[in-house]
Amino acid sequence: MLGKQSWALVLAVGTTLSFSLSVLWRGSPFQDAPYECCALVGSGGILRNSSCGPEIDRAQFVIRFNLPPMDFAKDVGTKSSVITVNPSILDLRFRGLNWRRRPFAEAVGTYGAPLLLIPAFSFAGISAVSFQALYTLEDFGSPARALFMNPEYLARLDGHWRRRGLRANRLSSGFMLVNAALEMCRHLTLYGFWPFPSDPEGRPLPHHYYNNQPPKLGFHAMPEEFTRYLPRRAALGLHRGRCR
Repeated sequence: MLGKQSWALVLAVGTTLSFSLSVLWRGSPFQDAPYECCALVGSGGILRNSSCGPEIDRAQFVIRFNLPPMDFAKDVGTKSSVITVNPSILDLRFRGLNWRRRPFAEAVGTYGAPLLLIPAFSFAGISAVSFQALYTLEDFGSPARALFMNPEYLARLDGHWRRRGLRANRLSSGFMLVNAALEMCRHLTLYGFWPFPSDPEGRPLPHHYYNNQPPKLGFHAMPEEFTRYLPRRAALGLHRGRCR
């Protein structure tokens, strides 16, 4: 995609942004890359009753999105290496971490010791709550670590796909992480990446594997993003049914 530079996904010492460098990683947090086998676990309803949990957990490196419910281990597994966190989740679910912060630390604790990937500088007004998340994990002694996504990397990624005809107000987290993971993984399999109301056999699906709340309209172009996954069959697998 943008070259074998997976460390550019997160901010590291040497950034030109002006804030304390003490919170930044020195070098890449992905020291074991390239990983042989990775799984990206989306939230699509196609994962409901899929029995894909054991297969997902066998992956060397597992990425999940936006602190998803983990009450469906049979279908989605339990292993979490990286979890993305949209700052809107911090605002809506945890009151911007301006009140009680323990619920956030405890929620993260249910995933073990993942890296939390936060786009802290991508939009105006979200860096403060992102730093609150980082400090909350430190203050409560969480084994999880917060990483801030590099806005320059995300801007280059957006430009890369716009030049290739992808038109969306905002790239989805799933699409961004597919691109980044292809730089870190020799083989990548997508689970729950199915932006359609029915499965390949025409059976109706909930929007998410854990609920049927519809998406906000106008932000992403997920069906169009989906078409970009299909040609990369050598490095990228797309799971679209039950696991054996």
